[in-house]
Amino acid sequence: MAKKKYKGIEYRMLILPFYDETLKKHGTAFLIETVKQFSNFSYEIVVEESRSEGHLTWALHGLRAPELLMPSFGGAQYRKVYFDLKGTVGFTLKKIDGELNEFKLKVLPTSVVTKDFAGIPFVSVYTSEALFEEKRPEEMEIPVHKPDIKRSADQSPRPKK
Repeated sequence: MAKKKYKGIEYRMLILPFYDETLKKHGTAFLIETVKQFSNFSYEIVVEESRSEGHLTWALHGLRAPELLMPSFGGAQYRKVYFDLKGTVGFTLKKIDGELNEFKLKVLPTSVVTKDFAGIPFVSVYTSEALFEEKRPEEMEIPVHKPDIKRSADQSPRPKK
């Protein structure tokens, strides 16, 4: 079996305590985004969630075009808020090729702490929004714009009759 080549960090994840003013409830907000930036659309990450007692698993199944096809620039994202996570929770992030990143979260109403990270990292995990934003420029892969292809005179479209 051929050894997989390490691709580096492919995703960034932010996990924060969250308070919903409308529902008057504390929760935990999750945001995952691709490191790769897209110049035409901001795609959505397709995530299959599964939960068991004290454990949360996200299986990443690729990207989906946004519902509203307005041009925009940025990475693909997925957001989710859980209102019932408390104490220590195991978290598994699984890519379509079978790679796993696993860690534990200590979830409190005012903070989230990560610990016991396992697996070759393909995700950077942050529990501070300020640090998440500060590190964004150095972690993002900006798309390289390809030069316009110029047609030669003999390849120009023929005028309509």
